[in-house]
Amino acid sequence: MKNKLLSFLKQAAILLLSAALSGLVVGLYQLGIQQIVKVSTFMYTSRTPLILLTLIILVAFCVVMNQLIILGDSSIDGSGIPSMKLERRNNIESKWYKDIPLLIGNSYASTFSGFTLGSEGPSVVLSSKINSGINKLFKNEDKTSEEISEGAGFGCAFLSPLAGICYAFEESIETKLNYKAIIKTLAIIAVAFLVTSLINKNHLLSLSTFETIAFKDYYIFPLLLLINVIFSVIFYKLMLILRGFFIRRKNNIFIKNRSFPLFLITFILNIFIIEYMQSGGKIIASIHENTNFLILIGVLILRISLTAISGSGSVTGGLVIPIMTIGAINGQIISTLSSEFFGFDESYFELISLISALMFFGILIHTPLTSCALLYSCISLATKNFVIALTILPIFVLTIFISYLITSRLFKLDSLYEGMIEVSKKAANKAAA
Repeated sequence: MKNKLLSFLKQAAILLLSAALSGLVVGLYQLGIQQIVKVSTFMYTSRTPLILLTLIILVAFCVVMNQLIILGDSSIDGSGIPSMKLERRNNIESKWYKDIPLLIGNSYASTFSGFTLGSEGPSVVLSSKINSGINKLFKNEDKTSEEISEGAGFGCAFLSPLAGICYAFEESIETKLNYKAIIKTLAIIAVAFLVTSLINKNHLLSLSTFETIAFKDYYIFPLLLLINVIFSVIFYKLMLILRGFFIRRKNNIFIKNRSFPLFLITFILNIFIIEYMQSGGKIIASIHENTNFLILIGVLILRISLTAISGSGSVTGGLVIPIMTIGAINGQIISTLSSEFFGFDESYFELISLISALMFFGILIHTPLTSCALLYSCISLATKNFVIALTILPIFVLTIFISYLITSRLFKLDSLYEGMIEVSKKAANKAAA
C-alpha cells in the first residue's frame, strides 16, 4: 500500500512539474516571439539605410543558421508536429535536450525573417518534449502525458485552456482514453495555463467588437461552408504534393538548399507588402477592413502559396495561424460579395472572418471541437459575457461539422498532420528504393 502511494505521489509530482515547466517555457517563448515580431516589423518598415543594412545582415545570419539546424536536426523541420508524432509511433527516442533549444532558436529566426509561419506549432512540440524530457530524467514511462502535453502547448499558445483540452482529445491523445487520461489532461492543462498566463497576456485571436448575426443573414454560413471546403481540398493537396516532392528529391542540391531562395523571396515580399506577410495574426485581426475583391483574391493566392511552400519544410514554424489566415480571407471574400449583392451588414465582417478562420482550421486539422472552443473563448473575451457566446455556437457547430464530414467522408481527407506523416513515409520509401 505504501509503495503504491509513493508511486502515485511520484507520478503526480512529475506530472505537475512537467506541466509547470511547459507553461513557463511556452509562455516565455510566446513572449519572445512578440518582441521579435515588433523588432522585425520596425526594421522591415524602416527606410533608414543603416537599419536596412543591419536587417540584411541579420536575415543572412538567420539563413545560414536555419540551413545548419535543419540539415542537422530534421525533427524540427516545419511545425515539428508530424515528426514528433512519427518519433513516438516508431518508438524513436526523443533528443529533447537538443530539440528544445534548436526549435526555439530556429522558430525565432524564421519569425524575424518574416515567414508566413506561426508560433503555435512549436508551442505544441515544446510542451510535449519538455514532458518527455522530465519523464526520461525521472525514469518515468508515460506516453499518454506526452500526448496530453501537446494540448497544454496549444492551450497555452492561444491562452485558452478549454481549447487545449479539446485539442488534446481530438488531435493529441492516441492511446486509449479513460478516466485517468481525462484527469491527467485537466491537471496538466490547468497547471500549464496558470503558469503561462502569468507571463504572457497576448491572445493570438481576438475580437474588437461583437454583433449577433440576425437570423435572416444566416445564408452566409452555407457560403462559408462552400468556400472553405473547396480551398481546404486545394490547400491539403498542394501541401502533400510539395512535401512528397521535396522528400523524394531531398538529395538534389537545389532542393537541399531551397531555404536560400525562400528566405530571399520572403525578405523582398516583407520589404514591399509586410501587411500581408508574417504568421497572419495581424491579417486575421484586420482583414475585415479590406473590401477590395481583387486584393483579397491576390492575398489569398499569395498566402496559400507561401504557406504551402514554407510549411512543407526547410524552415521552422507552425501551420495553425497561417491556416486560420487563409480561412479569414475566405470569410472576408464571402462577406464582401454578400454585402455587394445581398446587403450583408458590414458590422458582421470581423466576426465572419474569425468564424471562417476557425472553420478552415477545424476542417484541415480535424479539430471541430477545438474550433468551437476557440470561438467561444474569443467571443467571451470580447464581450466579457460567457453566455452571449452561446448565441452563435449552434449554427457554427452545425456548419463546421457538416464541412468536416464532407471533406473527411466525400473527399477522403485525413487530418493535415496525418496526411503529411503518410506522404513523408511513402516519399521516403520511394527515395530509398
